[in-house]
Amino acid sequence: MSLAPSETAEQGVSKAKIIRDAVETAQITGLVNTGEYDDEEGSIVERIEDIEARLDVLERPLDLPSGTPNADTDAETEATTEDVVATFKAQLEGRPPTTEHGEAAVVLVFELLTENGPMKTKELRKTIYPEFEAEFASANSMWQSTQRHFDDLDGIEKVGHGEWDADLGSVLSDK
Repeated sequence: MSLAPSETAEQGVSKAKIIRDAVETAQITGLVNTGEYDDEEGSIVERIEDIEARLDVLERPLDLPSGTPNADTDAETEATTEDVVATFKAQLEGRPPTTEHGEAAVVLVFELLTENGPMKTKELRKTIYPEFEAEFASANSMWQSTQRHFDDLDGIEKVGHGEWDADLGSVLSDK
């Protein structure tokens, strides 16, 4: 019986664990090593290794306090976070929102979701409006002008009623 993504999250099972378990099962049964399902883009093993590498990057903590055992990887992790944000920002070139403040608002939403995980619309609106008060008549008009672009962009997804999250995988997969 497979669990729906929300059920796995509730049970504390990471997506990476599910994928790794599936890979292990496939390797044990010989499915992966047969080459039967290889295509022109590479073997299943290569594609799985690529997915695992991306998952490892996504599952790393983004902000490690100094003195942490992994503090020596802080610079690498920070560069990774900056790379994801830069990749997200690059997709905006030549596409709406076309105003500087509109683009900055969308990027800020992505950064907040990347750092904080899922957030409610009300939290996002309250957090970003002070930075754009001069450009918009109200927090609601700012939010409406900003969120209408999310469907056309990789990286921000609606995960529930009035709840948003960063979809780093979609940003990284287009890299």
